[in-house]
Amino acid sequence: MKRTPAESAVRNVIGWRQRLSRLRGDAVRFDLRAYDAPLAEINTLEERLRKCRDSELAAFGAEIRAAAAAALPRQSVRPRAYALVREAARRTLGLRPFDVQIVAALAMDDGAVVEMQTGEGKTLAAVMPAALNALTGRGVHVLTFNDYLAERDAAWMGPVYGALGLTARHVHQGMTPAARREAYAAAVTYVTAKEAGFDHLRDLLAVDPRDIVHRPLHFAILDEADSLMIDEARAPLVIAGSVDRIDSSAASLAALVRSLERGVHFDTDEYERDVELTDDGAAHVEKALGCGNLHDEKNYRLLTGLNCALHARVLLRRDVDYIVRSGRIELVDEFTGRVVDDRHWPDGLQAALEAKEGIGRSSDGCVLDSLTLQHFLRGYPRVCGMTGTARDAAWELQQTYGVEVVVIPTNRPAIRIDHPDVVFTHREAKERAVVDEIRRAATSGRPVLVGTFTIEESERLAAQVRSVGLACEVLNARNDAAEARIVAKAGAPGAITIATNMAGRGTDVRLGGEDEAEHDRVAALGGLYVIGTNRHESHRVDLQLRGRAGRQGDPGESRFFLSLDDDLMVKFGVRNLIPERFLPPRSDAPIENPVVRREIARTQRIIEGQNIEIRRTLGRYAGVNERQHTLVMERRTGLLSGAAAPDVWRASGKHAALVAAAGTGAVEDAERAVTLHHIDRAWREHLAFCADLREGIHLVRLGGHDPLTRFSEEAIRSFASFDEEVDAAVLADLEHVSLNGGSIELTRIGIKGPSSTWTYLVNDDPFRNQIGAMLTGPGSRTVATYSAAVMMPLLIAWALVERLVGRRARRR
Repeated sequence: MKRTPAESAVRNVIGWRQRLSRLRGDAVRFDLRAYDAPLAEINTLEERLRKCRDSELAAFGAEIRAAAAAALPRQSVRPRAYALVREAARRTLGLRPFDVQIVAALAMDDGAVVEMQTGEGKTLAAVMPAALNALTGRGVHVLTFNDYLAERDAAWMGPVYGALGLTARHVHQGMTPAARREAYAAAVTYVTAKEAGFDHLRDLLAVDPRDIVHRPLHFAILDEADSLMIDEARAPLVIAGSVDRIDSSAASLAALVRSLERGVHFDTDEYERDVELTDDGAAHVEKALGCGNLHDEKNYRLLTGLNCALHARVLLRRDVDYIVRSGRIELVDEFTGRVVDDRHWPDGLQAALEAKEGIGRSSDGCVLDSLTLQHFLRGYPRVCGMTGTARDAAWELQQTYGVEVVVIPTNRPAIRIDHPDVVFTHREAKERAVVDEIRRAATSGRPVLVGTFTIEESERLAAQVRSVGLACEVLNARNDAAEARIVAKAGAPGAITIATNMAGRGTDVRLGGEDEAEHDRVAALGGLYVIGTNRHESHRVDLQLRGRAGRQGDPGESRFFLSLDDDLMVKFGVRNLIPERFLPPRSDAPIENPVVRREIARTQRIIEGQNIEIRRTLGRYAGVNERQHTLVMERRTGLLSGAAAPDVWRASGKHAALVAAAGTGAVEDAERAVTLHHIDRAWREHLAFCADLREGIHLVRLGGHDPLTRFSEEAIRSFASFDEEVDAAVLADLEHVSLNGGSIELTRIGIKGPSSTWTYLVNDDPFRNQIGAMLTGPGSRTVATYSAAVMMPLLIAWALVERLVGRRARRR
């Protein structure tokens, strides 16, 4: 029977707060009435399609493809495509998308980021807009958080795409260029955002059009959209090439820094984002190194290396920020607790960390090209996304990408119970209480998922749980390869799973685990019990952890156990924010005063505000280079594709002779190769110049100038003559072109790439600036402020002139 729009409607509960915030221009939308009519049409078509034979369904799919090929408006094709996807999913997967999933799919096709709670079927919802937009023949990317999800989802959803005559493939690390090209040629490609970005960078450096693997970017759907578009977006993707190894003083400086004492030779700022030598520390270092004044111009590089060594020793913690595995430093993502493959800190800091841990240095290299994930995502004409925690990121998503957040209600009412925090005066009392709570829940038969902050904490807590006779599984960066197996069992009766941050893991914890027959038993016991042992800097990460319980209307509980000794509390001085009369003496009992919990929540909001400002500052710095990158790559791409013909050599009399001997096509190909070579070299040198400039630009604050303004001015001034210098170098190389039997020889020019290349990401954090932070840090004992002020003009002039002169000398 045909359903009316009213019967098909999906509605959020909208209170006066939501209405008021919307009137104020809030980027979060709760009103879903705009989707009533298309949802009703899709539901009506579903009733018709359910009666169709498979052959009739295939014919209906062909009809939709023909409509898309005829370039009919996407919205006119959408109801038929979505209804077909729904029926195909029911027949091939045994999954029928709920109305809430249909509404989420409609909102994504309109370019929104949808908030759907964990377990509500985001993977299946994404198939509808992906299939619809792939019907144009231009390809769709579903950008995931890790390779496992890309491979799983492409295989899982493949039969649904097949019903529309579409193909789905995935890309993963280690694939050959040919395999990547084939995967990107599919109608829908599942790939991590990072891998797609690196492939885009490689394409921009290609010297032969046949080496390009991407098609022109068209439409992207981002899974865990807030993490990819906000948290990860400012991490620069880097392609580096091998250079001759440079002698490094990292090992000797690491040994020197180990001899320094906290509070005597160095101090950290109140948030432990910066470390600085004291006056006594500077004197100690100068004596040990015999270098004279550490801030003399001649000690510029020494000062940089020393600050890197100090940063590596004091601010980067093993088993928290990184692990050492198989003789390598592997960075741990603070949001997910995962090891992030091929992520480095800036070269000097990476070398200092390797020296600290006494392991062999990684390859020296120069940056060939760099691009932030945000800049890459902006290259798609249309983007949308899905996540369980979009509301808190709505303002940034709107400001950065111009997208709004649409909140999708759960298919069944959420009945999870989120308990107030339990706060203790010290960590030991908290951990004893956590172990007692785990034992109480697990012995009753309930599964327990414990979210910890660090690898170290997860392993310490696991040892305590085992010491009271309970078995548990640990999921952290040391064993993330076993993630699917561990999470699959996490909902089993009595299971205890201790994991580092669960954000971005993308795998549901199902009640009963792998045995569906146990679902009702576990539900009757209260469902999954989620315990958090720390607050994260981002409230969204805490919500990701809570959301593992109570999926699809299941019962569940969540509770955070905190202490005033936790890293976040100490780092941001929570004790100082709580009035002394509300702070009890050290006690094993929890603190009952609600003021304490309120101040902890306020601290988290303050931290999130700081992180937003950090990302905005990073965006302003990166924006300068990204605009220049766009101009350079437009010229390069035009040359590579043949859309623009090289014309610099025409200014020389030798050009006519070469054309007469080798032909116009051969001369153009030769000039194109030389021009691409010089564009790449000049851009590489400009990136290095900007990196050096940024290292010391914070010094200008001592003179009352704005570092960002000065950075922009110098970067723009350096780039102003980019095209002219490339053209001059190309014209100069014409003198080295020779003929050999009617063929053009370029061997004397020396066009060759690096012996090897690799990719990595950089943790781009302005608070980790070395020289600038050291000289202008917030502490009362900032290193030799007086000498810095005196030396500032010389340091700035020396850094800029040395780099600029060196760069121009190499171009001649």
